[in-house]
Amino acid sequence: MMQDSNPPQEKEHRIRSQAHPLLKVLEMVRVLRAPDGCPWDREQTPKSLTPYLQEEVFEVIESLQSQDAEGFQEELGDLLFLVLFVGEASEDQNLGSLEKVCNRVVEKLISRHPHVFASTEELGESGAIRQWEEIKQKEKEVDGAEPPSSLGERPKGLPALTTAFRISEKAGAVGFQWPTTDQAWEKVKEEHEELEQALKENNRERIEEEIGDLLYSVANLARYLQVDPEASLRATTRKFMNRFFYVEKKLRDLGKTPSQSELSEMSVLWEEAKSALKED
Repeated sequence: MMQDSNPPQEKEHRIRSQAHPLLKVLEMVRVLRAPDGCPWDREQTPKSLTPYLQEEVFEVIESLQSQDAEGFQEELGDLLFLVLFVGEASEDQNLGSLEKVCNRVVEKLISRHPHVFASTEELGESGAIRQWEEIKQKEKEVDGAEPPSSLGERPKGLPALTTAFRISEKAGAVGFQWPTTDQAWEKVKEEHEELEQALKENNRERIEEEIGDLLYSVANLARYLQVDPEASLRATTRKFMNRFFYVEKKLRDLGKTPSQSELSEMSVLWEEAKSALKED
């Protein structure tokens, strides 16, 4: 059996005695990963922690969308712990260190905010975004190589709606966008009409293409309206689920399932759900 060289009380004291809350979390990571810490934590690698990172990110997003302050603090804390954990575990894999990670992000942010750290030029929000993208592109340029695209690269696992939003944002940052919100809205209506035409023609390939065009144009319109389309769709899906749960419960009270009910009956319960759940 491994001899515990650090009594439990001493480990806790090391954590609680740190001057800053961030340092307490970092010390917690180090205590858990120590030889006399937690066996599970010691075995984790950046790769093995990937599913937990993904889960915590979505839990933070959900707590934000539901305006759950208590839940947000808890989930953001979990995510912070995991980020520091991955940073510490990265050293074992020769991927870097937390010190290098922190220094790198500070240098990058100073470089990409010359209007803050090098001059007092007033750019406005759109100008700051355009400047950020231009600097980012220059950073990635290699002598003699073809310049990188202004669109950059998106993580392969990023949701398609978020990807569309970010791509339209990057294109807009270099001036490739409709001048007004009305024009972006007209593009949505145009894509809707093209989808209707494809449906009339019963052209399956074109229907799929036009559905994609319509979704992209809606994501782009959301950007003009300063709305996160991914968050909006999540909220609507959650609202649909809550209403459907209500319908299912009411049907169960009647000794039925949805498949044993008629659409007309479920529609009445659906309207009842909208009122009962205080939703529009």
